[in-house]
Amino acid sequence: MIQDSAAVTQLTVSVANKLSSKKAVIVHCQSADDDLHGHAVVADSPYSWSFGASIGAGTVFWCRLAFQDKRLGFTAYNVNDRYYVTDHEVYDDGVYGNYVGTAKRIQIAEWH
Repeated sequence: MIQDSAAVTQLTVSVANKLSSKKAVIVHCQSADDDLHGHAVVADSPYSWSFGASIGAGTVFWCRLAFQDKRLGFTAYNVNDRYYVTDHEVYDDGVYGNYVGTAKRIQIAEWH
């Protein structure tokens, strides 16, 4: 099937380490088609990736994070969400972000 290139939007998603300990967090993100593998993300440094998102393709990326004995998981991007976050920040109590095009800051996930 040939996709209409006008229907594909190029997006960049990032996960930035804002932990107060300044230690690295392990970030492992993937979609149904692409495994981005684990990355040690150091303090105040973002890990990011770019991709072409198409509504018809159903693009979804999810991430799992590990820090010391804590774990969390969240959907980093879902093409079907009306409002979505592309810039994620990891803090001591979880992951936060702002919906694209708004100033509404939300907590996306908590550590377990």
